[in-house]
Amino acid sequence: MTALNGDLTKLSNDIVMDHSTRSLAGPELELKCINTIRALSADMIQKAKSGHPGAPLGCAPIAHLLWSEVMQYCPSDANWWNRDRFVLSNGHACALQYSMLHLTGYSDVQMKDLMQFRQMGSTTPGHPECFLTSGVEVCTGPLGQGISNAVGMAMAESHLQATYGDKIMNHSTYVLCGDGCLQEGVASEACSLAGHLGLGKLCVLYDDNQITIDGSTDLSFTENVPQRFESYGWHVQTVRDVTGSLNDLRKAIKEAQACSDKPSLICVKTQIGYGSDKVGTAGVHGAPLGDADIIQLKQGAGLDSTETFCVDDDVKDFYKSVQTRVEAEKKKWDQQWQDYQRSCPEKAAALQRRFSGELPDDIFEDLPANSEKSDATRKCSQACLNVIGPKLPELMGGSADLTPSNLTAFAGCEDFQKNCPEGRYIRFGVREHAMSAICNGLFAHGAIRPYCATFLVFSGYALGAIRVSALSKFPVLYIMTHDSIGLGEDGPTHQPIETLESLRSIPNLNVVRPADANEMAAAYRMGLESKKTPTVICCTRGGVAPLEKSCGEKALMGAYIVQKEQTESPDCVLLATGSEVSLCVEAAKLCKGKNIRVVSMPCQEVFLAQSEDYQQSILPGNVPTLSVEASAVRGWDRFAHACHGIDEFGRSAPAKHNFEYFGFTPSAIAEKAQRVMDFYDTTPVPNLRNRPMI
Repeated sequence: MTALNGDLTKLSNDIVMDHSTRSLAGPELELKCINTIRALSADMIQKAKSGHPGAPLGCAPIAHLLWSEVMQYCPSDANWWNRDRFVLSNGHACALQYSMLHLTGYSDVQMKDLMQFRQMGSTTPGHPECFLTSGVEVCTGPLGQGISNAVGMAMAESHLQATYGDKIMNHSTYVLCGDGCLQEGVASEACSLAGHLGLGKLCVLYDDNQITIDGSTDLSFTENVPQRFESYGWHVQTVRDVTGSLNDLRKAIKEAQACSDKPSLICVKTQIGYGSDKVGTAGVHGAPLGDADIIQLKQGAGLDSTETFCVDDDVKDFYKSVQTRVEAEKKKWDQQWQDYQRSCPEKAAALQRRFSGELPDDIFEDLPANSEKSDATRKCSQACLNVIGPKLPELMGGSADLTPSNLTAFAGCEDFQKNCPEGRYIRFGVREHAMSAICNGLFAHGAIRPYCATFLVFSGYALGAIRVSALSKFPVLYIMTHDSIGLGEDGPTHQPIETLESLRSIPNLNVVRPADANEMAAAYRMGLESKKTPTVICCTRGGVAPLEKSCGEKALMGAYIVQKEQTESPDCVLLATGSEVSLCVEAAKLCKGKNIRVVSMPCQEVFLAQSEDYQQSILPGNVPTLSVEASAVRGWDRFAHACHGIDEFGRSAPAKHNFEYFGFTPSAIAEKAQRVMDFYDTTPVPNLRNRPMI
């Protein structure tokens, strides 16, 4: 607790509030707990001089009820498998979540941490970050992501309960969201699928305060939300007040829990900024209240307005009793787990391995290798899934209504459906953004390794969620097929040009473009062995010639030599990815009298993580180097003196004609390589490795 300075104490004495309007039908301590949550949240934001007080003030009654009566959780074991998952989808309201984590005893959120809200290195960042703070399940902030993640969490619980039984897996997923989340398209996609799947243990509490940043929702959001969700197949209720009593909300949550065949939406009418002078206005959404407003808020709540970050002993004792109760429930589960280990040792061992993130020993044995025939790398991907899927029970995913094209249904898998929750293949429908966000939720839940697929160009629809995968350190596996102008007749609307560049610009994301079956096997190893980095595997639509000297083990290094020069030093290096590698091998043969090295670089990011010595052994830097990729060229100048790519949209034509038109044939590549060598015959070759390290 921190005393205010003298000027603020005087200000506090000058402000007189009528407390009569701040009553709650229920125990006096209940109201005091709720008001303490409000005061803590306001103090955090005021000290940081930054944040969003409106939602915490309005939603404090909801948070209090969830943490004190509804949810099962364990502060001393924040990652308990059978905890209820809570997702703050309107992540800007995180001061509310941090207040609850502190009050209920999470070690990551001490009072000193609340005082460091939004500061460098704190466990209380400006939006929830799951890798920083125990008790935070997912990174939320981009509106709509959290509620979509929650759909994935509920799917994971449903699947694991069907697989391992309800004694061990039996929990719910609760979401707090606002108007902004429900306006985002990703939420519509995800909630539509949730209704189809009948996810009865998903409960969304909608903070229906009718205010957005611009002002009243009358400006832009006048749809009938309850009817919309009813049309999705949800169980919908409305609670019209939580300031006078929590009884209606208690009843609504119990009814939601009793509805086992539909997800539930509870529309809770709240007042944004409740207790503030700015209550009910957009002005209370995203700025500190100011000292005078906080003082009158505390006085109106019957709290000591001369103190900040203050939790009275009776409030502490109440939440301590809550912590004692939930910890006791966890101990009961621990006994059930021990009984389960004795009665079902194989299942128990499998579940323990799955939650640990360790892979079975044999999953990469028998992965397909090159054959003599040309094959589309999407078919090589399918062959990998057919080997890995049956051996890896946590592998769960699907396609955005492109299964016959993406080739992502592995041998023997059943669909995950309302009447078949044990299934592992997900029919996401045409919902690319939600598909990716749901996969984030599947991974966040634990014991699931999610994958999803669409055409590479449509990763643009999913980019917001892919970015969150990378930020969250969730190693989701993205399988993106039809990866270039080689998809042919569907034309420029479907042909990715800038997409690889866009994906490669995201930190902590590995983008892999395999050249053949050997490299595809390496790509799956990269993706599944990764514990903190998502992987995008880019696959061709059409056939590519297998490389005579490709090597999966070497491909794991990110780049390697697939054709070595005949002399000690090459005259030129051809550097390529995917379908262009075999073209470069053929082009090298056309460069008569020249010693050409061909390098395959399936993954730039993995290559750049290798030692300086290894990188230099592959790409010397002082040898004329031409990069070749049927995509935008930006980024390749790190590796090559000249870059052959595409700087315009594609054409609707057969793949062969597209490659010819844009110069991706052995003869065209050989000609460009010769021009590069000719240029450097009379000009010193700059060493690309001779750059300052800053």
